[in-house]
Amino acid sequence: MPNWAENELTITGPDVETILNAVCSGPCENNDVRTLDFDKIIPYPKMYKELDQRSNEYQEKFLAIKKDDPDRQEKLNALAAEYGVEPGTPWLKDGFNSGGYDWCCANWSTKWSARGISLTTRPDHSKEVTRKTAKCSFCQTVHNVEHMTVWICQQCGSPLPNPQPLLAFMEFDTAWSPPIPVIEKLASMFPDHAFELKYFEGGMGFSGHARWSEGAEQFHHSYEYSGPRGG
Repeated sequence: MPNWAENELTITGPDVETILNAVCSGPCENNDVRTLDFDKIIPYPKMYKELDQRSNEYQEKFLAIKKDDPDRQEKLNALAAEYGVEPGTPWLKDGFNSGGYDWCCANWSTKWSARGISLTTRPDHSKEVTRKTAKCSFCQTVHNVEHMTVWICQQCGSPLPNPQPLLAFMEFDTAWSPPIPVIEKLASMFPDHAFELKYFEGGMGFSGHARWSEGAEQFHHSYEYSGPRGG
């Protein structure tokens, strides 16, 4: 098992919800179950995905053949012929072990995507409301909201999207080190937003603080760490 780096990512800007929808997997109606997906930021190569999928499919089919099945050997032979392996082979080499591991370390700076994710959002009262229009989520009517005091759709009566910009705070773990290349790419994808990352790794004893704005790194400081977090 790896040492786990604990990460804290804060995202601010005019349309944080769009970023979350673009880079997170899971139902958007419930922030608590969203998953930060590195593959949506720096895509994991298709050839490794296909090998991973093939390995998973083989494993499921292999495990579905019961040990007390009277036709077990016949089914194992058929499965082996389908996948080009010796009958009774318990698993196939997947994409992760065929180059995917090295690719993840080189491109994400960690061997897996984010784990143990917690996401909270709240209005960012440090930002002024600048939007002049808002689209109703239900009937798609676009309204001029410059002079509205209550943001209600005049067509269907539904509440319009919150005019106050959001702040997103995300906590997650990564194996061995923080995903600096991933956040750097994310910042370049949304240059009108700011991204601030703090990380702590107690096993090897390091921590850091980095910030990106206008698509570029503003600073990245690293420190020794001996506190209770990480490890």
